[in-house]
Amino acid sequence: MRAFINGSILTVIALLVIGPNAFTRDARAESSAAAVSSADRASILRSLKMVADSRGQVENECSEKVTPQFLSADLGGVVGIAVLLVLEGGPNSVSCYGDGPGLTLMKREAVGWRNIYSSRGGYMAILKTQHGGVHDIAFAGPGFNHPLWTWNGTTFTLSKRTVSDAQTAGAKIFP
Repeated sequence: MRAFINGSILTVIALLVIGPNAFTRDARAESSAAAVSSADRASILRSLKMVADSRGQVENECSEKVTPQFLSADLGGVVGIAVLLVLEGGPNSVSCYGDGPGLTLMKREAVGWRNIYSSRGGYMAILKTQHGGVHDIAFAGPGFNHPLWTWNGTTFTLSKRTVSDAQTAGAKIFP
């Protein structure tokens, strides 16, 4: 019992000294753009070969019905306002995508929508840094360093760099 109490005290002290991780739920930004229209939602789902049922639910990768979230994300430059499709685990497999949701970032094209980034089990951080006039993004998963994704003119590609929690100060975290 004494070891448990000492361990608990040390954990609390460590959390106070380290401070909150940059990717805590409190640090997540609200979408700064307008809500995604019903027509855009339907078009995004069609482009991903997904079909919503009468309740608006789609099948996730674990074959469970879930309600998708559509979040506007301002990436600037030629991408502008993109839409992040967020799919959670279902009622029987809450960890369907790992430690976080499944994310698919969609860019509006002349004839519909195109996937420009996707990840599983984490969150997406829109950073202040840019490549090609478009904000860089980081896969905001567990840990102290996060993979950096940069715009190559067509899509986001994984760079050979990571960003630390400190470098994410001011980032918008989705979802």
